[in-house]
Amino acid sequence: MTALETAMAGDPYPNKCYLPFILYPPGMHRTSGGREWLESHIDMQQQGSDFVLYIGIPFCRTRCKSCPYFASLLSEKDPGGREERYVNALLADLRRWGGYPKFATGVIRNIFIGGGTGSILRTENLRRLVDTVYETFQVADDAEFTLEGNARDFDDEKIDYVAQSQINRLSLGVQSFQPELLGIIGSPHAAEDSARVIKEFQARDFRNIQLDLMYNMPGHTIDIWRRDLQVLSTLDVPHFTIYLYRIHQETIQAKLISKGKVERPSDPEGPMVKAMYSEAVEIAEEMGYSMYMVDHFCKPGYENMYNHWNWKVYIDTLAVGPGSYSYFDGYRLGTETDVEKYVETVESGDFLISTVTDELSPRVQRERYVIFALLYYEIEYAFYRSKFGTEFREDFADELQRLERKGLVELTEDRMRLTQLGLVWHTNVILEFFNPAFWNDSDSLNEPNWSLNGVMVEVGAHSRDYWLGGEDVTFFPPPLGAAAAEKVADHG
Repeated sequence: MTALETAMAGDPYPNKCYLPFILYPPGMHRTSGGREWLESHIDMQQQGSDFVLYIGIPFCRTRCKSCPYFASLLSEKDPGGREERYVNALLADLRRWGGYPKFATGVIRNIFIGGGTGSILRTENLRRLVDTVYETFQVADDAEFTLEGNARDFDDEKIDYVAQSQINRLSLGVQSFQPELLGIIGSPHAAEDSARVIKEFQARDFRNIQLDLMYNMPGHTIDIWRRDLQVLSTLDVPHFTIYLYRIHQETIQAKLISKGKVERPSDPEGPMVKAMYSEAVEIAEEMGYSMYMVDHFCKPGYENMYNHWNWKVYIDTLAVGPGSYSYFDGYRLGTETDVEKYVETVESGDFLISTVTDELSPRVQRERYVIFALLYYEIEYAFYRSKFGTEFREDFADELQRLERKGLVELTEDRMRLTQLGLVWHTNVILEFFNPAFWNDSDSLNEPNWSLNGVMVEVGAHSRDYWLGGEDVTFFPPPLGAAAAEKVADHG
């Protein structure tokens, strides 16, 4: 579509969907039995294949004011020894999973220690965890191993250990380098901590560092955002991500805003927020980064390989620890967020498997792949065929017809690619591939959901029309005036 045609057609969807992450299918249901459920539904004696390993550390020092994730607060003194007991259970759980041929004979392609706060562990416990992974599983020689965390956790001892260990990538939740913003959002680290830790790692020749930055926080201005981007440009990190700040229901920040004590963030579709996003993209390109997936920027050779294996290559995920989700053999499995229950279950010799999906049909598995792969803007027909033995354009003919008609995708000889308009509406485009059975699913709101699965369930609790409109509806805003139409045509 030309710019004029797009302007005349109006927005392709009635409501814009903003999601920080995608989990699919969202609906899950309670289960119990742990090992009994696992062994009765999945052949754990089969020969293993490639998989990624996620290790959840459920603790945080403080809770950021609008954090939607599960986290259990852990004091630095830890008088009850909760960290030690948790790590002991976590290592036992890893060994138990690794005792099955399915995972003992498979190969780990990527490891991610997240949370909560992965870096919160004492150095000795972090060492025990890394050693157990390599003692228990077969890890590929070129596996990327990420430690996610917060700059305040890194003293010289921990920096020295990480720089010399099998961990080869660091992900820091910086959010901002400006102290006034960090105070407003309740971030646990000081503004200068992030730059200090990055430089300390670089001095030890540890280079693979990625940062998370947020924009449109309460009180955010374009000038403050530019200062953050300027600091970023001086740090020489090879990867960064930007996230739109979201106010999640029932959080501290939501309550403070409702009482008028914190300024409400600007309209995400307003000119300032759009300018923030545009400037980040432009400055990133000037600094030699490319936006290789939605809101992810890297220099050549530094793509996030956890996402690559999980979403683009689409292999199994074993996730261990409270609040985590696995996917293998056509099932999603969730472990609830009760840390003490997790520890007690592991100590009793069982697995804590709290929620599961029904077994995914071949159709839903194909949808799941497409939904994830579209975070990379395109679907390659040959790769899709190699994964599923079917043709993408035949499997999703109706969806592609709708998307092409709205100017959101282009179909070439070898791939489907999002257009510029499709990039603007990429989350809604992803929702086009939701199975019809997953819309209007209000029942799943009452099932146990944590982390961002709850956000996905809220999306699916709406009707399809709420996000996508009727299947044959085109939206027409008031006609452009002659002068405006001429201006659009000049840029078509």
